[in-house]
Amino acid sequence: MYRLMMIDDEYAIHFSLRKLVERSGLQVEVTGEAEDGVEALQLLEGSRPDIIVTDICMPEMDGLEFIRRVRESHSQMHFIILSGHDNFEFARQAIRYGVSDFLLKPIDPDQFHMTLEQACRDLDNRRAKFSRQTEWTLVQQHHKARLAELLWSANEPEALEQTREIMTLFETRGPAEVSVSRYARMLIQDLLAALEERGLPLAVKIGEDEWLLKDDPADCGRQVEDKIKELLTLIKGSRNLGSHHNIQKAKRYIEENYDMEDLSLQEVADSVGMSVTYLSRTFKNETNMNFVKYLVQVRMEKAKELLAESELSAQETAYRVGFSDYVHFSKTFKKYHGLTPSAYRKQCKAMNGG
Repeated sequence: MYRLMMIDDEYAIHFSLRKLVERSGLQVEVTGEAEDGVEALQLLEGSRPDIIVTDICMPEMDGLEFIRRVRESHSQMHFIILSGHDNFEFARQAIRYGVSDFLLKPIDPDQFHMTLEQACRDLDNRRAKFSRQTEWTLVQQHHKARLAELLWSANEPEALEQTREIMTLFETRGPAEVSVSRYARMLIQDLLAALEERGLPLAVKIGEDEWLLKDDPADCGRQVEDKIKELLTLIKGSRNLGSHHNIQKAKRYIEENYDMEDLSLQEVADSVGMSVTYLSRTFKNETNMNFVKYLVQVRMEKAKELLAESELSAQETAYRVGFSDYVHFSKTFKKYHGLTPSAYRKQCKAMNGG
């Protein structure tokens, strides 16, 4: 049901228009009536019309000034203008304000019905278009978010498949006023912005002079896939470099905190801003050993230094490198260095002439 407001300073016009609307059989109801533009502006928000039928010549504020004011905040309003004079200047200004329906008084019932029917068709089309645009926006936002996630995880096969789905979706359901090359550039820009939000800025050129010089869908599709591959290459390189730096940071954290008996993989992961699972996997790839083995190795090397260079007892040395159980420390030390802590200290003293 569409809402209609009528504005005219003649009661007879109000009466006849209301009857014509009621008898039209169209899904239209009169929700507001005013005698001039000033009164109509006051009633506008309350009546919330879809269609406004207004006279041109009225006291206080004429129809054209009213339309201009309404257009500032209600750009999609449908206007039907009434006039007692076939005035070209009125018609010209009305066209400037986006008014296409101009009826002369006295109003011809058939002409009014046809005009109102056309207004309803226009509004139906506008609503359908808005619905399609809204649906398109939601669907493509979902697909773009999915593609950004696949890029972030460097999943090349699925990222390329998702790219093809997005481009096909645009061809079949995208807005006709947007060219495929323009959409392709917008897609890459949105993906770069999504990656940058995740802390991964990429230096990729997407200017018109660089690519997408044609509006051929197949050609654009291939170029977009090439661009996605370029992004994936940069992401993988950045990810590998970032992982290397993070593993170096993790190793330094272990070397600075090896004396903590309860030092855990979780604590190390938190210190470098990585998940435990990702740190565990990348740590092993980078060092060829898991976290526990690396921690024990660091502790055993530190214990070796302390036994050789300090006067600490073997038991005190165990505590200094994160062991509360001396027996366990002694067995671990012998496994790594082939001697018990005591035997190693004696060897060091003998070598130094002690």
